[in-house]
Parts: sequence; C-alpha cells; structure tokens
Amino acid sequence: LIGGNTVEAAAAGPVRDFVLEHGGHTVITKVLIANNGIAAVKEIRSVRKWAYETFGDERAIQFTVMATPEDLSANAEYIRMADQYVEVPGGRNNHNYANVDLIIEVAERTGVHAVWAGWG
Repeated sequence: LIGGNTVEAAAAGPVRDFVLEHGGHTVITKVLIANNGIAAVKEIRSVRKWAYETFGDERAIQFTVMATPEDLSANAEYIRMADQYVEVPGGRNNHNYANVDLIIEVAERTGVHAVWAGWG
C-alpha cells in the first residue's frame, strides 16, 4: 500500500488519540482480512473485544473481508461479522486469498489502512 494513515492525516478520534499517547505514527481503523473461515472469525472477534475494552466501541476498527462465491453461498460467519465484503474469484487460493496482486488491488480500492493475511 502506498502512503498510510499517519497521525497527522488521520481523523480525530479515540484510535488516533491512542496512537499518539503510545508514540505511534500510523492510525489503523480500517483493515482488510485476506483470509476466510475460522482465521477471519478469530481475528475479527479478537480485535472487536480489544476495541471495546480499549475504546468502549467494538466497531472502532472497521473490517473489510474478501469473499469468494463459495464463501457467500455458504453464508460464512466471517462475512456476516464484517462491516463490508468484496467479492473475489473462487477456486484455488492462488486465485484469491494467496493472490498478492489481488489483495493489494482490493486494499487500495477499499482504502484500508492495513491488511491482515491470517496464518498458514
């Protein structure tokens, strides 16, 4: 990703205040989840719990997820938990969740501040 959401450029709010108080330089309030299934569910749950405990707002961090046609037809939990989703090609992971060029394109198009690729 080009640039970043620096504390100078970020909108005022509790996440920006937190970053400033802790000597940080980048405010991350929008995250692309480039994974699916239980990995995505656990990431969203963990960050929402932390955001609630830290800011009193579980939605202080917004999640965009990538979703294949197979994930959508299965009504996958991680999609229901997300703030928004972007449909990506189905099939093997090299067409979607392991496709770095696609992940970067989706991240730039949706204006996220960070990408969480999961594990594996």
